[in-house]
Amino acid sequence: MARTATARVLPAAAALCLACGGDGSGPALAPARIDYVDGAIEPILVRGQQFVIEGFGFGTARGTVRLGVTEAPVADSAWADRTITSTVPDAAAAGPLTVITAGGRRLTATVHVLPRPPLFKPDSLEWLARAPLPRAPAGVALAAAEYPAGTAVRTTLFDAGGAEPFDSSGQLLMAPDSGVYVARALDAGGGTISAWARQGQALPAPRAFAAAAVATRHNSRLPGSALYVIGGIDAARRAQATVLGADVTPDSVSRRFIPLEPLPTPVAGAIAVVRRGRIYVIGGTNAQGLPQRTVYVGRIGADGHIDGWYQQPLLPAPRAYGGGLVRDGRVVAIGGVAEAVPPGGGVDAAPQRLVTSDTAPVSLVSGFFTGPWSPGPTLLPEGRSQFALLDLGTAVLVVGGMYDGATANDAETLAATTAGDSVGPLTGPVGVNRIGDGTCGPAGAGTLIGPAGVTWREGDGRYRGLVAGGLDLTTRGRRTCSWGF
Repeated sequence: MARTATARVLPAAAALCLACGGDGSGPALAPARIDYVDGAIEPILVRGQQFVIEGFGFGTARGTVRLGVTEAPVADSAWADRTITSTVPDAAAAGPLTVITAGGRRLTATVHVLPRPPLFKPDSLEWLARAPLPRAPAGVALAAAEYPAGTAVRTTLFDAGGAEPFDSSGQLLMAPDSGVYVARALDAGGGTISAWARQGQALPAPRAFAAAAVATRHNSRLPGSALYVIGGIDAARRAQATVLGADVTPDSVSRRFIPLEPLPTPVAGAIAVVRRGRIYVIGGTNAQGLPQRTVYVGRIGADGHIDGWYQQPLLPAPRAYGGGLVRDGRVVAIGGVAEAVPPGGGVDAAPQRLVTSDTAPVSLVSGFFTGPWSPGPTLLPEGRSQFALLDLGTAVLVVGGMYDGATANDAETLAATTAGDSVGPLTGPVGVNRIGDGTCGPAGAGTLIGPAGVTWREGDGRYRGLVAGGLDLTTRGRRTCSWGF
């Protein structure tokens, strides 16, 4: 596996280390301990999901794992001295996670447990206008940070960069932006959000069609919170390898962005997924606009930087501007383009969009791939690229994008069911209305191209979703609004 290195860390992470105190010799290590659960310091778990406990001194003989007062199942083969794999029981409720070793040692960690998400009903999906973006970009980097608060979950949304499309001499161009905005999911629920607030800390350079991730103690090894903006197109319209990071709070970007460990190669329009404290960067275009086969995995470290970008098995074929999922034991890449495209993927009928999917096995424990990619089932009804993909736990939505029927907007939103590592075929259109019907903007608007999408959860386990930005295929105009459910 290839790995790059860096000496830089986020300022807040460095401050946390400096505040540890002591005489420099370090604290004595306990003979047994829990370090992380589900890749995080204080994770949010869901009933029925698999999770891994990492630490030291669990012993080789199986003991007991409890969530609150409820025992979680553990097979003999799933218990090792440094890792334990289990499943959250349906009866699990609030309370600490406790590991009781065969020798009687009790180790505890703080976890938060959510109910299984209610069954998502695609036919009842209704798109509602949300707080509009202060600008009208395509290809923004959008991410959500979840913060447990008692039995509730408070969520903050971060929007970074994007491009202002405009016509010049009849050619569609992209002018990347460096603005960063924050909104909050409102306590009233229902997926409503506050107005977007521009932050004083902007990106040090414009970026569009980058990927974004937020690390917190609830989804990673980082004790604080940080926003990452990965790759993307710069003002010269060329893909970059930069990774920019800044400390954040539930209300703001609290410190300036600094360069962190760069990707080994420039990437824009990549499929990027955050799962169990790891960032997966799949495909994307290089600086010449050519889709790539490269796949990288980086873990967010306790000091705030990425602990190395590790190269994984190459995709069977180039893929950019598509979508992807990381399940417990499998990674899935869906749609996109395989031929050279302009920044953002373009709005012409050519090149042909991909209808195929690729799939590869991944370790629940390490997060690394355990085998090569192979062709997956055909999940899309027709080739599609430049769409927003929303992972709702038991369902997946594909929204907007370029496809054969895009000019008529006849399949704006598709839906598929998921079960474990399996993803069903995407079918549709679904929902009681369309974004293009005028829920935000002029009635009869065209298909949304290049929007960003994000999901988050409420305290009852219900998923909420948001689609923001993008280009109207019919008018070639910018769409300032966001839509959600």
